[in-house]
Amino acid sequence: MFFFNTTLDGLQFGLCYAILAIGLYISYSILDFPDLSVDGIFPFGGIIGTIAMYSWGLHPIFAIILSCIAGMAAGAVTGLLHVKCHISKLLCGIIVMTGFASITLALTMVLTGTGYTQVLFPYGANGVQGLFNGPITQGMTNTQRKLYNIAVLAVIVLVVKIMIDLFLKTKMGFMLRATGNNEQMVVSLGKDPGNYKILGLSLADGLVGISGCLYAQMMQTYDNTCGAGKVVIALVAVILGVTLFGNIRFMKGTTACIIGAIIYSLALYYFTILDSNGIYLKLFNAVFFVIVLIVSEKYKQFHSKGLRALATPGGGMRKSGKNRTEDPEGQ
Repeated sequence: MFFFNTTLDGLQFGLCYAILAIGLYISYSILDFPDLSVDGIFPFGGIIGTIAMYSWGLHPIFAIILSCIAGMAAGAVTGLLHVKCHISKLLCGIIVMTGFASITLALTMVLTGTGYTQVLFPYGANGVQGLFNGPITQGMTNTQRKLYNIAVLAVIVLVVKIMIDLFLKTKMGFMLRATGNNEQMVVSLGKDPGNYKILGLSLADGLVGISGCLYAQMMQTYDNTCGAGKVVIALVAVILGVTLFGNIRFMKGTTACIIGAIIYSLALYYFTILDSNGIYLKLFNAVFFVIVLIVSEKYKQFHSKGLRALATPGGGMRKSGKNRTEDPEGQ
């Protein structure tokens, strides 16, 4: 039973992080932009959703949409710093992450009215209800509540995946992919690749904002420190998913990221069975990340060698001396 509950916990957070992974898939894999602002925008989406529900009385769905818009605005800032101010990609992410950490603290102080040191806020207070603690969950057991959360998250993840897949099939989505692969081609088509970078980062960080809002609603608590390490989780999910499932014809990159996020989340929660105090959890994160990177690099090398072998005459098969046709003029 304990193992079953641990699996349910892993599935819950894996689905929540799946949207985060899709966002980083757009910035990291499609745009080739290592966006480190995720750690700052994730809690920013959470606090925006909390304010929308607690202070403004909005429905949880509208709070998620507002968090998405806030995340898109933050992503646009990252893009503008890079495109217009010509700041390096890594520094842009660090600058935005640092700046939004202060903005999030300030919004928390406004929300609680007791100072930014009080970072915990219960969603159940004053009748505020999220997607995961509404009237339908009253009387449910802990296991039933987790299953309900998984079902709700699965629907949201599916909707987000379909919308992103449809967008990537459009002309604008094609130009976004082209910007990450070959900027010169975009320029030759008379388009500005900088505009597509800003668009892609806005879209990616909008998904990060959604993930942050869902995380806060699922935990029924807002915490300013919830963004710590989220960029690592998203990167591992993307690299793991793309490495294991990226070359399957019928599987899209977004689906691979979702599966990668679930696998990684389950691995983390299964590790807590061995390390109940969480002392070595960050070490496990680091080691697991290194293993994923090594496996990914080895797989790329193996795949590239296979492609080169197929490109050679005869499918790359070496011919023995008996079967090799010799040039008469060379004898």
